[in-house]
Amino acid sequence: MPETTDNRNFESRQMPNDLEAERSLLGGILRDPEVMGTVITVVTDEDFFYYERHKLVWRGLCSLYRMGTPIDLLTLSTELEKLGKLSEAGGREYLFDLMESVASSANVEWNLEHLKNKATLRKMIKSASDTIKKAMDPSNNPDDVIQDAERDIFAIADKQVKGAVKPIENFVTPLLERLNNRKDEITGIPTGIKDLDELTNGLQNSDLIILAARPGVGKTSFALTIAANAAIDYNKHVAFFSLEMDGMQLAQRLLCSRAEVDQSKLRNGKLNRDEMNKLIAKVAPINQSPLYVDDNADLGIMELMSKARQLKHRDQLDLLVVDYLQLMKTGNEENRAVAIGNISRGLKILAKELHIPIIALAQLSRKVEEKGRDRPQLSDLRESGSIEQDADMVWFVERAFVRTHKEEDKNSAELIVAKHRNGSVKDIPLTFIPEYTTFYNALETREGEDDQPYSYDDYGGGSEPVGFGDFG
Repeated sequence: MPETTDNRNFESRQMPNDLEAERSLLGGILRDPEVMGTVITVVTDEDFFYYERHKLVWRGLCSLYRMGTPIDLLTLSTELEKLGKLSEAGGREYLFDLMESVASSANVEWNLEHLKNKATLRKMIKSASDTIKKAMDPSNNPDDVIQDAERDIFAIADKQVKGAVKPIENFVTPLLERLNNRKDEITGIPTGIKDLDELTNGLQNSDLIILAARPGVGKTSFALTIAANAAIDYNKHVAFFSLEMDGMQLAQRLLCSRAEVDQSKLRNGKLNRDEMNKLIAKVAPINQSPLYVDDNADLGIMELMSKARQLKHRDQLDLLVVDYLQLMKTGNEENRAVAIGNISRGLKILAKELHIPIIALAQLSRKVEEKGRDRPQLSDLRESGSIEQDADMVWFVERAFVRTHKEEDKNSAELIVAKHRNGSVKDIPLTFIPEYTTFYNALETREGEDDQPYSYDDYGGGSEPVGFGDFG
């Protein structure tokens, strides 16, 4: 009978294990202690072993290895005795028998892989058993049960694909190649907005970025601009979760912005031949880009996390955008602030877990307009306490034209970086073309012409606008 209590959950069925392989692995270490360095990179916890006495032997070996003490029968038995576990581990006779059961450490690598598979199967069985127990409890929420099961399975799968320690040359050579080929200093996900990329060095992994604005200012347009730049121009895998607009509306915005065609003409069907050709020319680059859209308006944080994990598991997720936070389906919380806090916290946890940046759009409070201020503040975020606390960065999009309705303000815009946990804050000037609902780098001035600004037409017919071309 196995020396574990795991069996009691599965009646008479025995959990996957291999007694002889465990004995051979431990005996191989005692025969050739040098292999301990290789084994310890694969065996990350005692549950790698099924039999209780082997877990204790492994604990003693790890203790010796950490202290730098030579591994042999005497030191191992002494260490187990010190831990008060020598008798439970089978005594000195069992340790001697382990070493004598193998002639060499030649089969260590095979035993490692074989036992790793057995341990993975046991973890999957335990996870499935836990899920069944939770599902049988009528007080549990099905979404919570699914979320826990999915997290456990993906954690097991993630451990399966992690590699062992590699020689430093495996990293140095590719690094030099990347440095030779790199045209810029961006280490994160490029946004295509030059001043923003210089400030942040690109969107960094594990960061939660809150992008907020008043209604009608253009937070969706700015988020879609960044998503398109990252996916189409830099081949980054981007998932855009839209709770406000359907996929067809987003596609229309994206196509018109990339082709530089007035959206109103597309809506009313008054496109001329040149405009139609420009639209057609942009279809292939958009279709071939790794940009994914989810337009489920009834999306909750658990469903989003599930879909994001699936994309990440397929290596199809570098950046995630949520439009917008306050529209997400909440749980049973009576307090709205608590509900939104749970969502923002969930997004931050997801960013860290998947090691990606997440941009979450948020609505600003109407207090900004009521107070007559022309600049939003962190306190203007709805449910600001939790959102601001979870965010690594907070951006505000501001367009003077929305307040003034003056023609000279029509194309001016500003990105206010109000919080930057790992850097400085800054106000970044932008150019906004309302016909295309697209943001660009601020137009530069003509050299030697008394700061006369370029008009948008100065970019030339058919040329890529600033923000969509190569960075730098």
